Amino acid sequence: LFVGDQGMSKIARVFLEKINGRFQGASFEFVSGFRSGVLRMAFGSDKNLFVGGTNRGWGSIGKEDFGLERLVYSGKTPFEMKAVRAMPDGFEIEFTLPVNKKLASDVNNYDVSSYIYKYHPVYGSPMVNQKENPVRGAQVSEDGLKVRIVVDGLREGYVHTIKPEGILSNGDAIPLLHGSAFYTLNSIPTGPKANIPLVTPKTKAAKEKIDAGKEANTPDNQTKEAGPKITKTQIISDKEAQALLTKHTCLACHKVKERAVGPAYTEVAKRNYTNAQIEALIIAPKPSNWPDYATPMPPMSHVPRADVKKLAAWINAQK
Repeated sequence: LFVGDQGMSKIARVFLEKINGRFQGASFEFVSGFRSGVLRMAFGSDKNLFVGGTNRGWGSIGKEDFGLERLVYSGKTPFEMKAVRAMPDGFEIEFTLPVNKKLASDVNNYDVSSYIYKYHPVYGSPMVNQKENPVRGAQVSEDGLKVRIVVDGLREGYVHTIKPEGILSNGDAIPLLHGSAFYTLNSIPTGPKANIPLVTPKTKAAKEKIDAGKEANTPDNQTKEAGPKITKTQIISDKEAQALLTKHTCLACHKVKERAVGPAYTEVAKRNYTNAQIEALIIAPKPSNWPDYATPMPPMSHVPRADVKKLAAWINAQK
């Protein structure tokens, strides 16, 4: 199953299975870089995929107003996760090419985490209730095409991000073309658990925990409370900024150095706003400031004040 992404101008690939009478499955990146927002797809008589797109009514990463493109298979199989299946105690990952068994058997080469999206009346759906799910065991099939991983703390109703970060193909040592799978675990299947030795994975560097919206400031209060410009020593790292931008869905419309649905952060920085002004504009955007962008930015009043301040300082540092 292929799903077009209008805003990000790309196509996702979806694997579905039915567990306990309910459909669920995993999504993967497939192809990106289309000239406009992907809306319609159809296979032609030549078995190639035709992709139609537009960004009329809502902006897209692809800069063209419309497009009709043909996606042609090169004949070469990429190293990808072909499917991810839910198991009573974890997941089974199927690959398109045999894996390096030594690497695939090491639990430290996997990263699994789970979360849900916040359901609320304002724009944006940040990820909340994030949790790391340690991988305790990994067993590779005889042909090297499947790996059964035992995962602690599976949660029904949560999205589980699965990253085989250290896995390479056997022989050619090719890394995965797309390194993440996103499995929506509506129901955990019943059945026998994996009969493999369990180990404790090495402790990984702690990821930043982000509070996704306990505070909510009105645009008026945000403007009044805007503080002085944060000094350079207080600017968060690019990695921390990416985590916040992902959490609050900012990357759906903005890129750091390229025009997208909205202006690049480098272009915002060139306007020499103070940090306080950027904070206020995040909460209460002014579309008139960017008249050449068709899609206005919605108010982001649900973003916690502390995160707004961090992002404003980081944006100003992109000059």
